[in-house]
Amino acid sequence: MATTSSLPPEQDAETKYTKAANAELSKDYDKAFSLYIQAAEKYLQLSRQAVNDRTRALHKGEAAKALERAEKIKALRHDVKPVVKDEFSEGEQLYVLQKSSLVNQGFFPLWSSADDRPSSPTLPALSTEQITRGATWRSHPLAQRGGREGSFQELKPEDIVQHIVSDCSVCGAMAVAIDHHRRFLSKIIVSSLFPQDERGFPTRSESGQYQLRVLYNGAHRRVGIDDQLPTYPDGTLMCVSTGGKGELWPSLVEKAYMKLAGGYDFIGSDSSTDLHALAGWIPDIIDMKRDDFQREKTWRRLIKGYANGDCVVTLGTGERVKEMNFSVTLLPTHCYAVIGVEAVFKQIGVPGLSCEIIGVHDSEQDRELTIFDPWVQSTEDPAAAEIPSSKQKRSIDISMDTVHRLFNGIYFSWNPAIFEHKLTFHGMWKRTGKGSDSSTHSRVQLQLDVSSTLKEDEEVWILLTRHTRRHRAQEEFIALTAHGGTGTGASNGSNVLSTKGEYTNAIHVLSQFTVHQVKARVSEEENIWALVASYEGDREDVGFTLTVYSHRNASWATTPNKLIYSQDVEAAFTQKTAGGNHTHSSYYLNPQYHLRVHPRVDGASRASRDAKSAISVSVSTDRQIPVNIMLAWSQGARISELGHNDLALSSGPYTYGYANASGRIPHYTLVVSAFEPHHIGKFDLRVECSDRFDLTPIPQEGAGMFSKVVRGEWYARLACAAFDTPLRPSLDLIVIVTLQDSGNSGRRTKLGLVLLESDLRAPSLCPGPAQIPPAANRAVALHSAQPHRLQPAHGDGSARTARCDVWALLRRHLGSDHREADIAGWKVRRRAVDVQGGGAGGVQVDYV
Repeated sequence: MATTSSLPPEQDAETKYTKAANAELSKDYDKAFSLYIQAAEKYLQLSRQAVNDRTRALHKGEAAKALERAEKIKALRHDVKPVVKDEFSEGEQLYVLQKSSLVNQGFFPLWSSADDRPSSPTLPALSTEQITRGATWRSHPLAQRGGREGSFQELKPEDIVQHIVSDCSVCGAMAVAIDHHRRFLSKIIVSSLFPQDERGFPTRSESGQYQLRVLYNGAHRRVGIDDQLPTYPDGTLMCVSTGGKGELWPSLVEKAYMKLAGGYDFIGSDSSTDLHALAGWIPDIIDMKRDDFQREKTWRRLIKGYANGDCVVTLGTGERVKEMNFSVTLLPTHCYAVIGVEAVFKQIGVPGLSCEIIGVHDSEQDRELTIFDPWVQSTEDPAAAEIPSSKQKRSIDISMDTVHRLFNGIYFSWNPAIFEHKLTFHGMWKRTGKGSDSSTHSRVQLQLDVSSTLKEDEEVWILLTRHTRRHRAQEEFIALTAHGGTGTGASNGSNVLSTKGEYTNAIHVLSQFTVHQVKARVSEEENIWALVASYEGDREDVGFTLTVYSHRNASWATTPNKLIYSQDVEAAFTQKTAGGNHTHSSYYLNPQYHLRVHPRVDGASRASRDAKSAISVSVSTDRQIPVNIMLAWSQGARISELGHNDLALSSGPYTYGYANASGRIPHYTLVVSAFEPHHIGKFDLRVECSDRFDLTPIPQEGAGMFSKVVRGEWYARLACAAFDTPLRPSLDLIVIVTLQDSGNSGRRTKLGLVLLESDLRAPSLCPGPAQIPPAANRAVALHSAQPHRLQPAHGDGSARTARCDVWALLRRHLGSDHREADIAGWKVRRRAVDVQGGGAGGVQVDYV
């Protein structure tokens, strides 16, 4: 974890500046440079927290002095050791949160800020329909005299009335919050509105000013409003209301939330997102139309969570809704509150009791939900719409089978109190300046304490939240991947050949995993989980928050050995360099690099010199391309196939738009691959290391030389059906390579051959990866074991011909039980293994 000083912030900054000056006088420029930077950061943090302009200017001046000294040292000593910014420091975390205070052109300060000024004096903009109907702002009489004593407890979910504002998700969130409070006295949402009485319920403000505390952009923030509400000309509320119950807190909460969202012309949301902001509950969206939707697991979570009060639930329809003979008309893209789960009462009798017997009654008729639609149809008489007619039924009991058919999504909101520990990190996605289509990524490491006894199916949840600046920005996508370990060691085939980390335009992504997945790890390094938060969009600096919920202690693992050296490479997967994953015969075509780390020599102790360098390799590409990084033990030679013993590092499963691998090894061959050969696009490769290193592209085989591909076939009618009887005739394939010498260098040229499965045919000639040895894992790629050496002509320009018999190699890989007919559709390709001089002229490949 990042260390913090016990000194007061101002004294700490002064101390760092003094130590920096002393180090500079002692000519310890690396230490002086680092301390000057730290002092500047401390002063800048103090300036952001200053409450008056004079103190703010004073601290900024001190920061400028420290930065000036650091710049002079850097100009004098070009080899000064770079300073790595501590993203976990209190100052950096506060900087991200403060920068995210601007939302929809409004300023919403942190709730804990010393600045108690209201967020903004402006009223939220009215919607077009409100303006058309003549909406006016006025203080409601109930706001002036306050609500009735104890009236909140008397509210029912059915009392929430949505009028002409298109915020069904907010109204649905209020309905399920009231339902939860009736059963568990939880005060969800209502406890976020201030001022409050001694019981924690909102009360009338003498000044007419109210404050809503919302969890937004990573922290609790303050949204200030007054008691004016949009009304019809006759004074009837033109916003969410409670009908004849006379409770105004829903109207005030809606007004504050619409102010945060940019106005009553609400573009739509989902209730789990709204409840995260209004109550801090964890959003969990389940798409019931996905192929991997787990119906039974979802039901068990729903029934148990609802009965125990661990969650509230809403349902959402898609753009098209099937017509059903219901008393409630289902609307497209609309939110419905779940205010009852009938199976809970049939099975356990009393709400709130344990659900241990869940599963006894699994028949569909026992699985019923009560859903509620907060929307009320508009009428010519606004006062009549305020109290819903008994003719308009707004709730209905519906079976889970029907729910699966009619609704697209289930929106869970989970009580964060079900977890004992919570850990947060606030970061910033920064544009690299490489084009608007480039994704940006941030990687942090989570360390779990698994020393205590593990509970059965103990889970850890990780929530990624994108900080929003404009609600109407739709072309922003995020993704979250989490995998165990730091990246060291080979990944098993099932992991590498899977894809994960799909992008979404939602502002939240929730990842869940069970702790038993890491219980077998014994070393501290293996208890680390790598989290990668990815963003793709048109904004330059985008804040985000990672929140970890767990039942055991967790901390952010900060690497003490900082990776201060880096190199960036821009490249692309093209038709010639996109080889796909390692099961494809074209894997060897993928971009490859020789990575060589220089050993430590200057002033390093023996233990330091013997220690392996820490390294991190990452690649980013289009969000629709799943990519992977593999690093193989090598001396920098180009590799054609990967065995399990060859793999030094792997980024794990193929992940969309980004992959990362890190570890401690000397030098090796780095292979960047997309999942399939048809995945084509640009990518950015970044290598970071604790020591100096060289990164050199390894040329493609035959780079700079002429090549020709010919295709041929074996026909079943020309040979027998088996290879295992040597007395039977067989058809040999002989490739003749003719080299036309163009010089008299006297040096020899190495040539090789590759036998590949034809792209024009689809017979499978070799067994799958599970049936063949690791060394032959490239099942459809065969090559001669040793390249043949050709002597150049002796000055007369004549051609030399060599014969390479690849039949024995083919038989060794295929085995003796393959029929001759199976080998139709193969092609031979000349592969230049090493060109040492001579033979730079044309090369012709024929077969007989």
